Amino acid sequence: MLISIETEIKHYEISVILTLYNSNKFFRRSLDSVLRQTYKNFEVIIVDDGSTDETEDDLFDYLKSFEFIKYIRHSNRKHPLSLNTGILNSNGKFITFIDADDEYKSEHLEKRIEYFSENKNVDLIYSPAELIGNENDMMVPDVNDMNSLIHLNDCIIGGTFFGKQNVFKTLNGFKNIYSHDSEFYKRAKETFTVNKFDLPTYIYHRDNPDSVISKLKSEMNG
Repeated sequence: MLISIETEIKHYEISVILTLYNSNKFFRRSLDSVLRQTYKNFEVIIVDDGSTDETEDDLFDYLKSFEFIKYIRHSNRKHPLSLNTGILNSNGKFITFIDADDEYKSEHLEKRIEYFSENKNVDLIYSPAELIGNENDMMVPDVNDMNSLIHLNDCIIGGTFFGKQNVFKTLNGFKNIYSHDSEFYKRAKETFTVNKFDLPTYIYHRDNPDSVISKLKSEMNG
């Protein structure tokens, strides 16, 4: 006998993927900036990469209050694979991202939806970001020469990706490597229409000493 089990599935225009790892100190800034968006048709998929602090406990009030927030926790697998978990569990027509120590300006999602409504042939966009921190913090290891540094303004910042769901799923998400965002960008350009959207409404905080890039720089100097 065939048993049919139905659960409520809501369809959203955008899936915002927020990845966490021991982010208790600052994830509220990030999540609150998503909740303040002028555009409201979105879901938030929070992927916890095996945090060992109180992040999970402190998320509980959000999960009780907002039905469009999903919470997924897995063992520590690093940032790119956490993004992939979010992609696999996404329901939106579009997918975008935000790191736990970053934030959106209030019109971030609305401006991108407007862009896609006017440019239906485009599959994926990326943007510059508003950078917060000391100028020295803006220099990061160059993927083409890990002994050299490159300015973030000359990099692809993965948090600014905003694209059609099929782009991310067709390309099987991100590879678990350093500069996974620039590598994804190169693959995407080979198959899809990728444009730069020159509106820096993504706020990138480079004043977190526990970030992956900060640790890499410390190792270079060590």
